[in-house]
Amino acid sequence: MPRTLVVAIVALWFGLIAIFVEIAPFQSPWPQQRYRLDGAEFMALAGGQVDGSGLRIETEDGDHGALLVRGVDIADAAAWPVLRYRFESLAPTLEVAFLYRRADSTGDVRTIALTRGRGDIGTIDLAREKEWQGAITEIGFAIYPVAQSVPAEHAFRPFRLSGAEFWSPSWAGRLASVSTEWSGRRAWSLMSISALGPDNGAVRARSPVLLLAVGLALTALLLLWHAPSAVARHLRVVGAGVAIAWVLLDLRWSLSLADRHAATRQIYAPLPWDERQRAIADADVLQAAQQVRQALREDGADPDRVRLLVDAASDFLRARFVYHLAPARTAPVNLTGWGSSVAVVEPVYFAAFEKNSPAYDAADGRLRVDSGFSVPAKPLIDEPRLRLYRLGEAKP
Repeated sequence: MPRTLVVAIVALWFGLIAIFVEIAPFQSPWPQQRYRLDGAEFMALAGGQVDGSGLRIETEDGDHGALLVRGVDIADAAAWPVLRYRFESLAPTLEVAFLYRRADSTGDVRTIALTRGRGDIGTIDLAREKEWQGAITEIGFAIYPVAQSVPAEHAFRPFRLSGAEFWSPSWAGRLASVSTEWSGRRAWSLMSISALGPDNGAVRARSPVLLLAVGLALTALLLLWHAPSAVARHLRVVGAGVAIAWVLLDLRWSLSLADRHAATRQIYAPLPWDERQRAIADADVLQAAQQVRQALREDGADPDRVRLLVDAASDFLRARFVYHLAPARTAPVNLTGWGSSVAVVEPVYFAAFEKNSPAYDAADGRLRVDSGFSVPAKPLIDEPRLRLYRLGEAKP
């Protein structure tokens, strides 16, 4: 292959990487200033012990996580856009958020979810966060169980905060932040694990899949333009490039799956089989569903065949409530409405989890759905978090 063609292909890929990473052409290649903060300078609200220059967290706080804070004097946030953070032995069942206070609103704590780097070090470009501006008076890290997919009581393991560092703008900082986003550790989420793009969290970098696809397509065009008669040779070169790109993407996917599998093993491997079913992220929803099924039996209904309207405080809780009530004939009221559900022969029930509406009027025995519509109802469970009613007129 001619040297000029090799140089052109290399230049093409370097240019594409610069575009996809969004490197500012007139920035310094390396950070001109660094602001280092040792982990020992942070204060833990619970369970913190100074460990050399770091801070070791041995026990969880009341929320099954940890909160680490430190006062700072950053006069202009824009001058320090790159944050590098280092945690050692951080369990795969824990997530990390960066928090900070601005001098213009000291009563507000702003948070940014962080991506965990492939090693102990992660980087984020805060210049992409519109709230990172002005003077900063306090920073910190919140560590907490992965939301909705990890039982909080099994998530915590001791870890160490080695430190954090702010950098002035540079190519190195931008490359490090994009590298963290492209290769970072991802926890289980409610999205497909086979997604090639970001499958959780904020999108802070352009897709590496798109970079590889555009790069290979432009490489093929460049080869054809330089030597249109050597199609077979060009196909071999492009085919080898596609194979390499495929392996890189598959390796990325496999590493992400291994990270998630490590979280699953941490939670369930130590537990006997009969406890694994109960050790779920929404154990409280499962318990509520079991209470509902027991109350339905006591009311003379078959909990597997009963008609049951369901509501909860969020879409996630509502969906999981329906799941744990299966195989009952459930209907989420936010989708189906109330309709004429009480004007039937067989009984209809309504169950609400973590939701106080519609209100029950004990004086006339009706659920007040809105100002113009109410339903006759008899309470079967009336607790702060869980309510169950039989709808319609009382049994004869």
